[in-house]
Amino acid sequence: PDFPTGATILGRENSRKLYETGNGRVVMRAVTHLEEITSNGKKNRQAIVVTELPYQVNKAALLEHIANLVNDKKIDGISDLRDESDREGIRIVMELKMRDAVPSIILANLYKKSKLQLIFNGNMVSLMKPKDSNNSGAMVPQRFTLRESLDYFLDFRFETIRRKTHHQIEKVKSRIHILNGLLLALEQMDAVIDLVRNSPDAAASRSVLMSTESTNDNKLAMGLSQDQADAVLRLQLGQMNKKKQNELAAERDDLDSMRKSYQKLLDEDDAVYEVMEEELQTMDKKYGMERRSKILDSVDEDVEEVELVKNSRSVIVVTRSGYIKRMELKTFESQGRGTRGKQGSSVDDEVVHMITCNDHDTILMVSETGVVRGLRAYQVPTASLRAKGTPIPSILNTKIGESVTAMLAVTKFTEDEYLVMATKQGMIKRTPLKVLEKITARGLVMASLMDGDRLDWANKCTDDDDILMGSSLGKATRFGASELRPTGRNSRGVKSMNLNPGDTIAAMNILRADEIDKDEFVLIVTEQGYGKRVSTDEFKPTGRGKKGVISTKFKTAKADEDEDNVAGFLVVKEDDEIILSTSKGVMVRQRVKEIKPYSRSAKGVTVQKLNDSDKITSISIVPSKPKV
Repeated sequence: PDFPTGATILGRENSRKLYETGNGRVVMRAVTHLEEITSNGKKNRQAIVVTELPYQVNKAALLEHIANLVNDKKIDGISDLRDESDREGIRIVMELKMRDAVPSIILANLYKKSKLQLIFNGNMVSLMKPKDSNNSGAMVPQRFTLRESLDYFLDFRFETIRRKTHHQIEKVKSRIHILNGLLLALEQMDAVIDLVRNSPDAAASRSVLMSTESTNDNKLAMGLSQDQADAVLRLQLGQMNKKKQNELAAERDDLDSMRKSYQKLLDEDDAVYEVMEEELQTMDKKYGMERRSKILDSVDEDVEEVELVKNSRSVIVVTRSGYIKRMELKTFESQGRGTRGKQGSSVDDEVVHMITCNDHDTILMVSETGVVRGLRAYQVPTASLRAKGTPIPSILNTKIGESVTAMLAVTKFTEDEYLVMATKQGMIKRTPLKVLEKITARGLVMASLMDGDRLDWANKCTDDDDILMGSSLGKATRFGASELRPTGRNSRGVKSMNLNPGDTIAAMNILRADEIDKDEFVLIVTEQGYGKRVSTDEFKPTGRGKKGVISTKFKTAKADEDEDNVAGFLVVKEDDEIILSTSKGVMVRQRVKEIKPYSRSAKGVTVQKLNDSDKITSISIVPSKPKV
């Protein structure tokens, strides 16, 4: 189909279905392009410009709807929206933000959430008499395919031309009949004039003209019909001449040719089809024009935003002040053990959480209150190493004062995996991961907490995995994930380990069943920058709820120093790389193999030099390169 407002039709399959079945839909999309513009003397910006809208879309209502989407933060990246339409056509301009504006993503969201893309439904139904009704009976609704509708139209035009021709040929025959009578009268003009002059009235003259018998008083015996006789009597005396006779004879010859042409239309179907073709060609010349709606072949009408984003590797950081940012992983070049690293946040803020991920991953953001929220990694705005980042409430539905206590990257939500969550005071639970497949920024309550407790850790596991818990005072316990009965979102969970007074959970790790027999280590890093790796074989299963075993010892604190605590307790492989971050935002990327292995009772070596009053806050594994 073609639409008066133009726009673009996505693909041909939907139109084919509509025409082949009589019922279907056509997906229409606005025509857009990108422009570089200068606004208010500022630097050049990119802008999305709309020049054609889908059929029946109200421009004013569309502008209002897009503005509401931007204001409600359902679409990000648009800084200004204005209507520059004039008598030459539609022009809607959407200026994009200088930072983090990806036109393809913004357009995908606009197509999905506004009427820049819409569905035009078609149902080809008409009231028709059934074909087997012999043109009698009531008309009934009937659905047509395109071929059927064209057949009905051609049948209708065929019958119309035949009826019209029948009417026209009758008029021609009637006129020829009159002309024959006039020409016959003009051949005996003198006798006709005498008849009219000597007749008492017009009726007597008509009677004589219609008579077929010749008498002494009526030698004409013309035998005209009443219509012919009336036509003769209407002739004026000035018309009874040779010129008029020739004109009438010529008219009769022309009409006779016309009659033969009409008769051919009545006798031959092909002659009617020729007329129909000529009519269509005339209409095409008079009303035909170029298509307005362009057709795009092989276009996915439901392109997901994620499909337009490159699946790069990134680092996501959350600060204590409630800011979040994403940085490319290549920003952090691998450094040697004991270096000071790079500043990973602004100097007046503190990094509290950091993960490495792929940009297509779903990031589960766990709050201290037990609410889990989700967004795609690429939806976290990018920023430089020293930039502050974006306030978390601007991209997540967090409450005032609510902090993010854990982050987890999920590549795929599977049936056999569970979300394991642990609290600072040692409570633990697991819930099917599928529950969170449709997680949004609004979030879901995933745990019921005791007073004074907070949800700090989350990870994935299967029934065959082991869970390894580490405490801030250097204790560790290991037990099977199967010891945790799967529970619903609102359950509180059970005790993971028996903590000593003043001790809290420092980390929760998953020992994958398919990795247990391989060379794995527990990387333990303290707040004061000491670290080591310990073989996972040294952490034997102790069972859930036990006090556990020693994981590390600490350097003896000096009189003016605070006691050291475990800052990171992470399961790694020798060929892994890690990123360590400090409370002052310094980050360093290291190879695990550069950190020497020690026993559980050893204190370890310096893995990162710290400035005064700075301390290690978190460690994270750099993920392997994503598959393209």
